[in-house]
Amino acid sequence: MKRELLELAKLYGIETSYVDMANQRRPADPEALLLVLGALGAGVEKFEDVSQALAQRREELRKRVVEPVMVAWDGKLDGRRFEFGYHETEIKGQDTFVISAPKRAYFPIDQDRAWGLFVPIYALHSKRNPWAGDLTDFESVMDWMSGFGGRVAATLPLLAAFLDEPFEPGPYSPASRLFWNEFYVDMERIPEFEASTEAARLMENHPRKTKFVDYCAVMRYKRRVLEELARVFFEAAEPARLQAFGNFLRENKRVEDYARFRAVTDRLRTGWTAWPARLRDGDIRPDDYDEATKNYHLYSQWIVQEQLQSLATKAERRAQMLYLDLPLGLHSEGYDIWRDRGLFVRGVAGGAPPDPVFTKGQNWGFPPMHPEAMRLNRYQYLIAVIRNHLRYARLLRIDHVMGLHRLYWIPDGLTGDKGVYVDYPAEELYAILSLESHRHRAGIVGENLGTVPPAVNAALARHNIRQMYVVQYEIMGNPTNPKLRPVPAKCVASLNTHDMPPLRAFLEGLDIDDRLDLGFLDAKIARQERKQRAVLRKTISKFEIRTVAAVYDRRRSVSVTSPAVIDRRYSTKSEIRNPEGLFRAVTQFLSDSKANIVLVNLEDLWGEIFPQNVPATNQERPNWRRRIRPSIERMRKMAAVAKVLSNVFAQRSRSVPL
Repeated sequence: MKRELLELAKLYGIETSYVDMANQRRPADPEALLLVLGALGAGVEKFEDVSQALAQRREELRKRVVEPVMVAWDGKLDGRRFEFGYHETEIKGQDTFVISAPKRAYFPIDQDRAWGLFVPIYALHSKRNPWAGDLTDFESVMDWMSGFGGRVAATLPLLAAFLDEPFEPGPYSPASRLFWNEFYVDMERIPEFEASTEAARLMENHPRKTKFVDYCAVMRYKRRVLEELARVFFEAAEPARLQAFGNFLRENKRVEDYARFRAVTDRLRTGWTAWPARLRDGDIRPDDYDEATKNYHLYSQWIVQEQLQSLATKAERRAQMLYLDLPLGLHSEGYDIWRDRGLFVRGVAGGAPPDPVFTKGQNWGFPPMHPEAMRLNRYQYLIAVIRNHLRYARLLRIDHVMGLHRLYWIPDGLTGDKGVYVDYPAEELYAILSLESHRHRAGIVGENLGTVPPAVNAALARHNIRQMYVVQYEIMGNPTNPKLRPVPAKCVASLNTHDMPPLRAFLEGLDIDDRLDLGFLDAKIARQERKQRAVLRKTISKFEIRTVAAVYDRRRSVSVTSPAVIDRRYSTKSEIRNPEGLFRAVTQFLSDSKANIVLVNLEDLWGEIFPQNVPATNQERPNWRRRIRPSIERMRKMAAVAKVLSNVFAQRSRSVPL
């Protein structure tokens, strides 16, 4: 029985073991294999079902002469040539879907060395808008950054969210990956606002400013105004606006369906899995929702897309690029899962296996996509998701890029350490990314942090998907002897990510105290980590002193500043051991590197100590709700910040031998 179970698992693309972070092989739990097989549709509920299911699977695969999807790299497949694109064709007497794509994806920055800022938009605040940042605030930061030569504006996912009932503001649990979050709309820039005295009156009844971003209050405030503007538009729209709205509907064929879904959610005030059966099964009728509510969702999607397009257009005029983020998962009550539920696997959740921090693994709570159903669907949904982002982005980060190859599935009812890896058709997914990147002249970046098999990084390099280089991750690989490997040329480099503590908190070990408080580690391990972090601080201080001098010594021919002067300026013993000096030194290390792009976390510029997100927490920490300390107006006047960014631009502007 065990042998048959393992064979059946392999025939469905389920890995029967994996190598953990300690380089130990972990066999899959038999119960987990059975549950995942059942979720994939293998027809097994108990171990006695395995023999018959195995025979059926063998016969099914025997009859499959040609795969349902095939890739024509550089347009070549089985001696035939295909134009770049998607093709329904016949091979060996069977219909198949051919993805014809360049082997290497497009990337807009190759020889140049650009830099930019990472900015969580909700965290911005200004005199105009003190409650939560919007796209106008982001544009203001981009404009300010351009004065220092900053070309890349990176942020978190901006996708549609549930901000009432259900409620989930986390950017990595969107209500849809096909639509956008009206939370970020600047209402005063909406064309209908100028003529609406009622909307102006509603704007005066603004929410009070709270310690953290109050998504519910801000969204209620904005929604009242947007509902009034939607009413004005649908009652008496000008011809030019009606034409623009008609174009929007034609270009977004699913938006009316999405608006009806959100309108039903608003009426019932619960997620779709608790709806009556007819609605749950996708049959929505006009009397199931309020027409005005549907119109609000239609209008708000139109407006947020107008403002995103305006932002992208202005960025291009300034030779800047929007860098958006595509999350791996979705909220389990989201629109995409409701409408395309055959593409998602119920009864399991995506996650990550155990590691030294999360000893029982991580359950991320979203249903993963079905590998075979994606293929049989001709990847229509995935292509639509990518195109939705590349309308505006010239750089797109793929969250957990290892998910193109395999994803850790945890069956419902089992703990995170009982999950198994399920394989995905990686080459087909790379082909779609490559083709769409060329069509939109946009670059793709893969988030490849953590324990990533060598084959994944090799595939990223082969297909010109840029990898990430993160300083805090690099030096934590061996905390007792931290060393920074050279920064590769074809990467996006940064000090940290949104899931890490800011640099100052990291250097001072504040994240260790936080994880101890949360119960993620015990006192003994915390003491060990504090000792390691102290060693790390001393080692990286010495390392950076040597690095800064060495970099300038190598390049004296293109620098008028001698190594000794640089050593005094950035790396004196008294300065390098404080957080500000370390930040400047490590930032210079990145700026001086060959990386295509260097991203500076906005909050590191003034030594922030609190993170935007603490993984594996929800109510325990104010994730995704903390504002940046200075207002935009004050930030623009901070001389120390301007000095750092000027130095970054100066270093990035110098030519570096490749």
